[in-house]
Amino acid sequence: RHALRQIATGVDRAGRLVNQLLTLARTEGREGAQQAREPLDLARLARDVVGDWVGPALGKQIDLGYEGDAPAMVLGNAVLLRELAKNLIDNALRYTPGGGCVTCRVLTQGEFVVLEVEDNGIGLTEEQAEMVFERFYRVDDATTEGSGLGLAIVREIARQHDASARLLPNVGGAGVTARVAFPLWRPPPPPPPLPDDFSELYRQSPPIGT
Repeated sequence: RHALRQIATGVDRAGRLVNQLLTLARTEGREGAQQAREPLDLARLARDVVGDWVGPALGKQIDLGYEGDAPAMVLGNAVLLRELAKNLIDNALRYTPGGGCVTCRVLTQGEFVVLEVEDNGIGLTEEQAEMVFERFYRVDDATTEGSGLGLAIVREIARQHDASARLLPNVGGAGVTARVAFPLWRPPPPPPPLPDDFSELYRQSPPIGT
């Protein structure tokens, strides 16, 4: 039975690696670049993704929560942004021990919408924080399973949305905060109202054929 469990675990790891490689390839290729963008509420999207991960978090005895209620509009692709949020939460849960906390929040700061995923896990140094977005990189003392591709996918999706992605060691405490800053989307201004006197508009228009 032990051998069968090891085989099953190996198959799961291989399957996850293949799926993440395919995701990264699609994101970096033309398929990702040509994904349709539309105005969407990043706060609502992130809240939905957090809901999807409550079960796995409870299974690890981790307190997973969400902060922020106000709409936060960005121009983006919902499928890619869900993948980005999923990878950030998955990464935080993997490096946070049982009894720990992971908090996802969406904030509007000036002309930016900021998605943060904060944990109180094993943490990392400032030097490691500069390298974690490289493919296959994992922190030296990591003892958890993983392919090292999740944050590379996050960085590529952020780039395609004109966003910046960073991983910041928490000040004065354990863990890290993943931070992705997107340009705030604002609706275009309405067109100027039509004049009440259409004869005046006609006089201002050049004659047809000139």
